[in-house]
Amino acid sequence: MHANDDSARSSPQDGSFMGHPRLLWMLLFVTVWFNFAFYGFRAFLAPYVAQAFFSGLPQAQALQQANLLFAGFGTLLYALTILGGWVADNVLGEVRSLRLSLWLMIPALLGMASPTRTGFVMALAAFVLAAGLNIPLTVLIGRNYADNDPRRDAGYTLYYLAINFGGFIAPFICAAWIGAHYGYRWGFVAAAAGMLLGTLVFEWRQRKLPGAGDKPRFHRRWSLPAVVIACLALIVPTGLLMAYPDVLHYTVYGLMGVLVLYFVVSSAHRGDRVQNHRYVALLLLFVALIAFWAMSLLSASALNFFARDHVAPLWNGSLLGMPWDFTLFQSVNPLCILVFAPFMALLWPWLDRHRINPVTPRKFGIGLLLVALGYGVLWFAIARLQLPDGKVAAWTLLVCYLCSTVGELALSPIGYALIGKLAAPDETSLAMGGWFFGVGVSYDLSGQIAAMTTAHGQTGIGGYEHVFAWLLIGGVAIALVYLITAPWIVKLMHGVH
Repeated sequence: MHANDDSARSSPQDGSFMGHPRLLWMLLFVTVWFNFAFYGFRAFLAPYVAQAFFSGLPQAQALQQANLLFAGFGTLLYALTILGGWVADNVLGEVRSLRLSLWLMIPALLGMASPTRTGFVMALAAFVLAAGLNIPLTVLIGRNYADNDPRRDAGYTLYYLAINFGGFIAPFICAAWIGAHYGYRWGFVAAAAGMLLGTLVFEWRQRKLPGAGDKPRFHRRWSLPAVVIACLALIVPTGLLMAYPDVLHYTVYGLMGVLVLYFVVSSAHRGDRVQNHRYVALLLLFVALIAFWAMSLLSASALNFFARDHVAPLWNGSLLGMPWDFTLFQSVNPLCILVFAPFMALLWPWLDRHRINPVTPRKFGIGLLLVALGYGVLWFAIARLQLPDGKVAAWTLLVCYLCSTVGELALSPIGYALIGKLAAPDETSLAMGGWFFGVGVSYDLSGQIAAMTTAHGQTGIGGYEHVFAWLLIGGVAIALVYLITAPWIVKLMHGVH
């Protein structure tokens, strides 16, 4: 059976719970703990790298190197999902690919506790390669529903909530508690423990998932060990790419060109005019996605250092009797999503009933506009609202995160569901990998933007003021382009909403 034979795999017969297939809830549990592991160490990754491996450099250079390594990690993490999607579609099948991914990430997380820079980077590379095989998790959410099941979009909303629940609790446990008090290396161990919990639950139920017995066109008896060996062989090259940002930069854009060329050739071979137009629409939305996340992803790199050095602590430096830690700002975005996502889910149908629901490209424009305005708040705070000690009030950073979050809710959940509708049925995992690849390109761009905050040896708040001003101007300009051209993009989508 082909890995993407939707007709044979939709709507699994395993009963329902709270109005959704039971296996969806298992996948949501796995999603929580995978994201707990990822966001747990991501919350302190850039500051840890600066402290552990670049402390001998001047502060501006240490921050710049940490930002670039963090960006390289994120770039490869998402860029390699395109290869993971291909492996899932053509070699292992979606369920086997996800299973292998979960098991491989556990030793990679433990390896990040290595005290040497080489050991740390190699473990980081192993995590990147393992996570690349994780792309079917997103696809399998939709596999639990028939193509015309009205619950499908709600299932992806629950998936998005699961992502952010894991992302919300992780900084408290892995960074602000274990990392800050016992050393950040133990934060990696805590992340691995969460990953193990999710993996064990998946192992228990994975055989019942739709597509568990699929045998893609290149599947052989030795496919699994072959993929494992390939991952091991790629650890050193992947680690070297992270260590050399300039090489990675050109590699990423080369891969992006290959990806676009693949879909162009595939569309030409298919000869389907409607599908060709839909791929053009997907590409245009892909550009908006890159621009949005290039600005938003600064939250874990440049904004993390900004929070540490230039933002006054919340609640007079104490939270529930514990000292306030700047990494707790990393929980703000997922908390806002947990609070506002249900309201946004109700808002779109209400707007639709009143015939004022913005079309999808316009929602992308709204998302871009909001994230840009968030940086405008920080720029204004630095220029006009500095406290006597030269810092800015915490509420200004909270407003920035709020704007980014609402923008994300206008853009990201819709993008997940849109892939299955705009992509050809036999290229769904690959297209989803391409969508995540866009986030990888965004990480590369965000690394370059973050490096600008410490350009020319700047370590003060002035470097951030200059960058935030340009993010405001550039973000608003790009948003206006999508707000204005939305009707033309909608025509290319041929009825997909």
